[in-house]
Amino acid sequence: MKDIGSLTLERDLKYAKKGIAYSLISGVTWGIDALLLGYVMTQYPFNDTKVDLIVAPLVGACIHTGLSSFLTILYNLFTGKIKEFARCLFSKMGIFIMISAICSGPLAMSGYLLGINMAGASYTAVITSTYPAIGAALAVIFLKEKLNKRTLMGILLCVVGAIGAGYASPTGTVHPDFYLGIIFAVVAALGWGLEGVFGAYAMDVVDPEIAISVRQTLSFVMYLIFVIPFIHGFDMLFEAFTAPSMLVFALAGIICSVSYVTWYFGLSMTGVGRAMALNITYSIWVIILDWMINGTMASPNLIIGCLVIVFGSILVSGNPKEMIKLREYKE
Repeated sequence: MKDIGSLTLERDLKYAKKGIAYSLISGVTWGIDALLLGYVMTQYPFNDTKVDLIVAPLVGACIHTGLSSFLTILYNLFTGKIKEFARCLFSKMGIFIMISAICSGPLAMSGYLLGINMAGASYTAVITSTYPAIGAALAVIFLKEKLNKRTLMGILLCVVGAIGAGYASPTGTVHPDFYLGIIFAVVAALGWGLEGVFGAYAMDVVDPEIAISVRQTLSFVMYLIFVIPFIHGFDMLFEAFTAPSMLVFALAGIICSVSYVTWYFGLSMTGVGRAMALNITYSIWVIILDWMINGTMASPNLIIGCLVIVFGSILVSGNPKEMIKLREYKE
């Protein structure tokens, strides 16, 4: 018979392995979400040549965030955690989540959709996967954290990988605004890096599933109040809800919500470093899925840059040797 210690260790290992599975699912689903968004941006009304190049992606980002907000609220309602929503919103931690919402929504998601629309899903995914390195660098500024040699090396690899991936446009005729899209992808990575700095503090106190729901809802409200009126996008917003492409958007919203929820499950069950290392593989999944579904062959510089960035982000996330060893978790 197994003793209590062996049973506990076995249970903890299963718990950690389950967290690894959740983290991997979050990366795969985020990759699928990127491809779906890239497809939607080529459909009516977002492909209307009369619409400004900036307006369509921002309206798309608003819809995507709104759908994610709605679905995460439904999830928390189903799990019985929705009563914590208002308590979180009006708490001191709510301020940090609000700042996180600004960084992840109007800044990061807008840059993400603009990047996908102008540079393509694969390039945008690869560039934005540098967000752990950007977050680590920003933590030095805002949280006065010190960088060790491993983290510094990871940041440098991410910079080199991003330059290598984005220095050459694949086909100028398909993406005439390629380099502008790369700039927006960098803005998205900056937004998610800032979100990590401000959001991590709140996640120590607030239930992650509630925090993500509050964050997405606040982001959506900010789009409706500040972004959409500024770009005169309400006509397109209402038009999009009656267009056939809305079905794909709804699917993207579901997959995005799955990605968020499994990401936070992974964080709590297998640790930040290991969960982040698996989550950032979404850039690899986008390249693979884009090839499998659309037949798009990634350029050598994109593939090499992607691998360099993923390895650099893993170094930033934690010691690779420690990530291989499953930590013990006690309930």
